[in-house]
Amino acid sequence: MKRIFFLILVCVFTKTKSQTYASSNFSLISVISPETFTNSYGGKYSGCWGWYQSSLNKEYAIACSSMGTYWVDVTNPATPTVSAYFAGTSSLGVWREVKTYQNYCYVICDDGGSTGFQIFDMSNLPTSVTKVYEGTSYFKRAHTLWVDGNKLYVAGITYSNNTSSSMNVYSLATPTAPVLLRSLKQDAPFISYVHDMMPVNDTVFASCGNQGLYVFKFNTGSNTFTQLGSLTSYTASGFNHSSALTPNRKTLVLTDEVPASLPIKILNVQNLSNIQVLTTTNQYPNTTPHNPFMVSNSLCFMSSYQDGLQLYNISSPSTPTLVGYFDTFFQAGGNNNIWSGDDYDGQWGSYPYFPSKNIFALDQNNGIFMLKTPLYQNPSATFNNPSIICAGNNLNVTNTSTSATNYNWTFSGGSPATSTLANPSVVYNTPGIYTISLTSSNSTTTTATITKTITVTSVAGSVSYTNASCGTCTDGIASIAPISGTSPYTYTWIPTGGNSATAINLAPACYSVNVNDANNCSLSQTVCVGFSTDLQSSGSSISNLILYPNPAKNSVTVELQGTNFNYSVYNNLGQLLVINKNNVNKTVINLTDFSKGIYFIMVENGNQKIRRKLIID
Repeated sequence: MKRIFFLILVCVFTKTKSQTYASSNFSLISVISPETFTNSYGGKYSGCWGWYQSSLNKEYAIACSSMGTYWVDVTNPATPTVSAYFAGTSSLGVWREVKTYQNYCYVICDDGGSTGFQIFDMSNLPTSVTKVYEGTSYFKRAHTLWVDGNKLYVAGITYSNNTSSSMNVYSLATPTAPVLLRSLKQDAPFISYVHDMMPVNDTVFASCGNQGLYVFKFNTGSNTFTQLGSLTSYTASGFNHSSALTPNRKTLVLTDEVPASLPIKILNVQNLSNIQVLTTTNQYPNTTPHNPFMVSNSLCFMSSYQDGLQLYNISSPSTPTLVGYFDTFFQAGGNNNIWSGDDYDGQWGSYPYFPSKNIFALDQNNGIFMLKTPLYQNPSATFNNPSIICAGNNLNVTNTSTSATNYNWTFSGGSPATSTLANPSVVYNTPGIYTISLTSSNSTTTTATITKTITVTSVAGSVSYTNASCGTCTDGIASIAPISGTSPYTYTWIPTGGNSATAINLAPACYSVNVNDANNCSLSQTVCVGFSTDLQSSGSSISNLILYPNPAKNSVTVELQGTNFNYSVYNNLGQLLVINKNNVNKTVINLTDFSKGIYFIMVENGNQKIRRKLIID
């Protein structure tokens, strides 16, 4: 049997994949169509759902067809594989629906030839599915079903004796044998029919066809229904078909199926005694929305017959925005402006609740579609950065996150300390080890966070020198010794001196040295080499010489209290510029005629001499 499925699957996949589908912000992963029989409406499929097998980390698309139910392994969505199939309770059926609870699957049918309700055990997937119940003891027909907690809600029921119930609720305490808790008609006999319902924590938004929308509370203690509110008259109303509620329970998205082309309604349901329609919207004026599926407070998927699947951002409920679509029904609809044929051909439903965030959409005519959109994929948080940077340099991180639209960065010790840019730039001025954290998100309810460390380093060094033996001699020496950074180091002396840590054969002058370490961190220092002739101190009794200010601009004061002294001024080449004798205690030297640079002042007192360096800037 599996081999037959595989052959059908390959043939249909090859044919259908070649079609062109109108889309925006969606991409097609795969499409298959294992069903070969069409019903009286010309369709092959109807309702759908999905199931995640946590023990094996597998995802399954469950597709109701004209002949039965398919379980398709879509763990690898590019190569879907039919794992199991069971015939339904009617042949060539039009209305078949499915939901899951734990490892059980519940299938109903609303065709005239239906022979009841089916329950399947899926625990042996992907090998097989076991039918644990099929019969009419619960009901012969039903239109829709939902699971809320451990309760199964079923709507549009017809019993074997052809009596009906608008909606029943069953306990799933024993999943293979549901127990009827209450029929809505016992507490609300005025409701003649429930077409679909959205139960959330036993608050049930019931789409009651031509009667409108009613909200009931199922009271677990007493097993009774209480009405909480209703909306029976509203703009563009019709046959109230189905709805979906945001997780915060503030907004309801509602569709009306008949007549065709009625727009989607966005409702404020925070006050159930005063439900308000905030706005209406539609992809095209002739689009007929069918089934909504809410995945967050801001994102709603809508299966819309001839126009396929739409994605709406309803974060601002009064101004919803169509942010993406994928038209599974290429034969007609607004995307090719062909509105011929049956308004209710095309996509029936979808399942956007897989952990992978891949989306299963079932088209009545074209089969099982696996889709994805970056607006709904689980965001990743990844970025590239060097492990070591130099203090004071810009760090430009490269954001490699996927399916994210919002970014929150934290840079400990950095400037700026935070950022919301996709690819920010940050500076670390102080060496150390710091953390960088990124949290990525999009319109889904999930976020992703990553934290990395970065080492900030710098180069520091101490300089030393040996003066030349005379003002015109070239035997001076200058050296630099790195005390931080990462070896090996490179050195460049300017204007001369070579490329070693020690520069030799230097004439009296000032020299710059640039040091780069293995991380390309740099240091620049200046060393001034003087000369020895007549500028060495010959004693210490005048060591209390004071020279100020230094650096100087227009003048400098030479102070040697309690004595007479002589002074001489030399340039950095050892040339005598000024000599002055018999100064008492202190004197001021006028520097206005001196250019900027390095000079030396030699002070004499008797046979004692001392030299000081003077900088004029």
